[in-house]
Amino acid sequence: MSKLPRKRYIDKETIDEMIFRTENARNRLILELQARGGLRIGEVLKLTLKCVDGRKLILEKPKRDREYEGAFMQN
Repeated sequence: MSKLPRKRYIDKETIDEMIFRTENARNRLILELQARGGLRIGEVLKLTLKCVDGRKLILEKPKRDREYEGAFMQN
């Protein structure tokens, strides 16, 4: 039985550099939300202003069978 290859993760500094170098404000915000909030692209695209409460994000109609789900933006 062969071993599965180890997953390779991008380090925080590289992600920060990618975000910093992104010139388009929309794309930069999408990357920030994905990196800092752990959101999937579909979740980011469904966000509205009413979903944001400070650093807390309320995801309406998440993939799971819940009414809503929350995410928290980290530094």
